[in-house]
Amino acid sequence: MTDIEKIQIAVGLDGSERSWKAFQEALEFSRLKDAQLHLVSVQESVEASYSASEVLASEQTTHDKLEKVHQKARNQAQACGVATIGAILTGHTVNAMVEYVKQHKIKLLLLGDIGHLSIWGALLGTSAEKIVRNAPCSVMIVR
Repeated sequence: MTDIEKIQIAVGLDGSERSWKAFQEALEFSRLKDAQLHLVSVQESVEASYSASEVLASEQTTHDKLEKVHQKARNQAQACGVATIGAILTGHTVNAMVEYVKQHKIKLLLLGDIGHLSIWGALLGTSAEKIVRNAPCSVMIVR
């Protein structure tokens, strides 16, 4: 089966303990279904009230942290024989995640119930509700 024909599964990954639990579940689903696993992180835009240099420094620091999280996840997935695609998106968490899921024809999205970066910090509140309501696929919240 080619990567294009494979079932597409995505996991929201921010490096928090709960997002790693979601990743482990997503990895197992992907392994069992011979699915392609999308590692998706959303880097929220920094407030415009900061100076340009502060915004750039903050965005680069967050991007670097997320890239390290993705590398660790890719290594684990590769060890299990699971193909991955990584995406670090910028923007509003709900909008970016829902749009990604639509564009990539994701069949199942897994999310941790509580994140530790600001991008997932309030996930169980309105963000999770909006993702569940707007995502065109099944969404699994992992505790």
